[in-house]
Amino acid sequence: MGLKIDGMQFPLKERIGKPDLFVEPTADFAEFHKWLTGIPEMLSKSRVILARKKSGKTAFIQRLFNQLWSAAGPVIPFYLEVVERKVWYPELAINYFQVFASQFISFRERDAKPVRNPLTLKDIADYGRAHGFDLLERVAEELPVFFEKGMFDSMWDLAIHAPHRMAALHDLRFVVMIDEFQNLSHYVYTDKDKTSLDETIPGSYHELSESKIAPMLATGSAVGWLIEAVDTYLEAGRLSKRWMSPYLTGEEGLEAAYRYARAYQEPVTNETALLLNKLCFSDPFFIVCVVRSNCPEKDLSTPEGVARVVDYETGNNDAELSQEWETWLNRSLDRINERHAKKILLYTTRLADEEVSPKILKQKLALDISEEEIHRKLEMLRKAELIRPARREYNYFALKDGTFYLLLKQRFKTQLAELDPEAEIGIHEEISRLKDKRNSLQGELNNLVGRFAELQLENDMRTRKRFKPSTYFQGIADDREFQVSRIYPRHVVQAPDKKGGEVDLRVDGVDDRTLIIEVKKHKDPIESKVVSTLTEHAATFAAEHPDRVVVPCILATGGFSREAIDACKAREIGMAETINYVHKSWSVAE
Repeated sequence: MGLKIDGMQFPLKERIGKPDLFVEPTADFAEFHKWLTGIPEMLSKSRVILARKKSGKTAFIQRLFNQLWSAAGPVIPFYLEVVERKVWYPELAINYFQVFASQFISFRERDAKPVRNPLTLKDIADYGRAHGFDLLERVAEELPVFFEKGMFDSMWDLAIHAPHRMAALHDLRFVVMIDEFQNLSHYVYTDKDKTSLDETIPGSYHELSESKIAPMLATGSAVGWLIEAVDTYLEAGRLSKRWMSPYLTGEEGLEAAYRYARAYQEPVTNETALLLNKLCFSDPFFIVCVVRSNCPEKDLSTPEGVARVVDYETGNNDAELSQEWETWLNRSLDRINERHAKKILLYTTRLADEEVSPKILKQKLALDISEEEIHRKLEMLRKAELIRPARREYNYFALKDGTFYLLLKQRFKTQLAELDPEAEIGIHEEISRLKDKRNSLQGELNNLVGRFAELQLENDMRTRKRFKPSTYFQGIADDREFQVSRIYPRHVVQAPDKKGGEVDLRVDGVDDRTLIIEVKKHKDPIESKVVSTLTEHAATFAAEHPDRVVVPCILATGGFSREAIDACKAREIGMAETINYVHKSWSVAE
């Protein structure tokens, strides 16, 4: 069940950057959209998302905020990130309320500016007075008074209860999104000099976490801290815990590889995009690190080039991926100096879906220590956030984290090689194994044309650079060699009367020709209406660019109806139902 959105807007500037770089994890969004649809009926329980560093959880809830804001439906989003910076208690209270009230006003007025630049307390009070929201007016006026009187607890109470009280007074529904919730226990100080830390701040939400008219969606990447804060101050069960994987599905990861390659103008072939995604475990952060890597002699258009960059990012201390993980790994691994603990960690990490117990580990690893001692080491690993507990007592799961495992192997390659026969298998050997499966990889690419036709066609043309139009399309009269100058995805054509539309790809040649390409990924054959629309767009473009010779083309993965074929032939429009990939050899340098 999804949100109904007419024209996606982005009042909250997402950390990912360009919105189209974000690839939505379909299953996660379906689950949370269903949860959101229960809020108007007061059916949704507060939730907490548990995820490791660089897992995409912030991008996820920021996109949820923008979706809710754009939908302008019955659920009003409130998003606040608790940053890793010391903050004085009353200043946090004022900021909390300003952000909440500004986002509420922004949602109500359909104006993005208050989200990006929160309103002053005076502006909020004036708005509340003018529009009948007495609570906004009262809180905005009382906060400065309480501050002068040193009533800091009362300030915090006013601020955090505002969403719930607004919902109750005006029969509204909010979702309270607090990103990095665990930081409330580690960065909020009760004195102005910021020397007295108050670790109990999360307890302020004890009652609010049960609100059904303004339920919480808390997140955190310091999982151990977050679980401790939730269980200690909110009582286990008040917030439903949801582990979020850092990985996309295979198809979603491939889409991310295409999108990042396009954004950073990094040439990839359809084959190497698939390889890049596989070697990066469909981890979007891993993928983007490889795409924008500073690896010497970077070349992502060959398998060997992909291998070199993946090796660089996981094994070079100056690489972005390695640097991002260094702090987390040091913090976690430095607590574990014992050989058996590292041995247990590597073994457990390899078993993504299996529970391990002290008894199993003692047998499998031939450990010469007691099961009680093994359990102590497992608990040490859990507290370091390197494994997680299973439901059965004394049993544990790996993090199910291929990126972590790969970096772990690089970090302890010398010490741990003898513990795992496969630990020595490197990126180049992995590509050689994939090389033997080239036919299956080719079939996988062909099966994905329906979903990624536009991205695959664009990448294929960027890689070839020179080709005859008949390489892709039938029915084009002028089949001279075409050399790509520039490709414009989703190009807007605009007629003088303001009518127009968008074509999926505009491909300029170094000569005077331009390919105007429409991509249709329907399961059924397209009808002649699609041909007429493309003809209009081509004519509009030709009028805008009289110096260009327009060559219209259609890629329809579901095929063409008889009428559409006749219309294309009559107007010399190129036709294609698939993409020919066979143009580069799949080879790995010795």
